[in-house]
Amino acid sequence: MTRGQSLGLAVSLLVLTGGVAVTVNAQTPPPAPAPPAGDIKVPVPSEVDPNLPVYTYEVGGRRDPFRSLLLRKPEEKGERAPGPAGMLVDELELQGTFKTKTGWIAMMRGSDNKSYLLRKGSTVFDGEVTDITGTEVTFRQNVTDPTSPKPFRDVVKALALQRKL
Repeated sequence: MTRGQSLGLAVSLLVLTGGVAVTVNAQTPPPAPAPPAGDIKVPVPSEVDPNLPVYTYEVGGRRDPFRSLLLRKPEEKGERAPGPAGMLVDELELQGTFKTKTGWIAMMRGSDNKSYLLRKGSTVFDGEVTDITGTEVTFRQNVTDPTSPKPFRDVVKALALQRKL
């Protein structure tokens, strides 16, 4: 900016402000320096007011609120037991049933393509056998869905009967 331009700017500011002298500085002031990192004070637990109550979370049978509901339980991720005790209800397929003196027995095919005999009360990984009839097996499957009104559901596996022509 030339000397004449700055003089004209000063006169116009003088007129606009009603005769009050205003000093115009073309340079902006430097920003305030940031405090050094050592000057930031973080309270140490020993410096916190001892009269304040200390909050502790007690589980009391409730689920962890910071754990995702979509993830499976840790025991489901690990190694399962061999045989039907390590298989899910959905992994079993009913092949047949037969009646003995002690009651009905179901022949189920597992995910390993082997056949297993299950009786009423036999347990599988996520449930147990509650009833066996001539054509169906009923399982009570444990449900881990927190929105479900019951902690279980009944799953019925039926024989795929074939018609003779």
